[in-house]
Amino acid sequence: MSLNTVITAAASLQRLEGVAGVMLFKGRHTIHRQMPFSETRAEELRGMIEQMLDGYRQVRRKVRQIYLEFDGGVLLVLVHESAVMLFFLTSRADPDLAASAASVMLNDHAAALDQASSDPQPVVLQPDGIEELVVTSPRALSQITEKAEPTVNQWGAVRKCVEGVLGKVMGRAQASNLIERSIEEAGIADPYRLSAADVRKLATAIIEHVPNTSKRRQLLVELDSAMEHLKS
Repeated sequence: MSLNTVITAAASLQRLEGVAGVMLFKGRHTIHRQMPFSETRAEELRGMIEQMLDGYRQVRRKVRQIYLEFDGGVLLVLVHESAVMLFFLTSRADPDLAASAASVMLNDHAAALDQASSDPQPVVLQPDGIEELVVTSPRALSQITEKAEPTVNQWGAVRKCVEGVLGKVMGRAQASNLIERSIEEAGIADPYRLSAADVRKLATAIIEHVPNTSKRRQLLVELDSAMEHLKS
């Protein structure tokens, strides 16, 4: 059975506000993946989640949802039989909305997911060695959606840089509030969807809220240094 419609449905969940990444897999078979980091790290994450779920299966505990909160974001995992939908959420996401949307998607495509293999699918190559671009390949779909959708940027790492710089003149909670207020004032729906240039512009605008001129200049210098280090 073709997984085209399943992949399309999974990719559409990326459009929910605050969703920085999605991954749909069954066992070792990654059906769709679009995460804001490398394929290697995404595969390691898939392996760790699958290992965690195997532990629950061995003690006959049925898990339907897992919510893991970290400093850089939230991992939300929805389980339907042996199929798993994973979200990487930012602070602007609504976890309940994401969970609800994923549950509907998994239920709607339960039949196709039940028949899907749990083993990795081989890459299709043409006789000349060129990879065939077909939507049943998660890698191929990623190439398509990267052109159609804004690329998730490094806002999480940049925000940490900004918080570190602001920490020299104010408390952590005050710095966090300043960042959120600056995002709202700029009318930015999701900073993870900004271009690299706009991310730098936002980071600079946040620092410019510091009232003391000399401190502000020094912080901007430190921000530039931190941002350059981030590139390397």
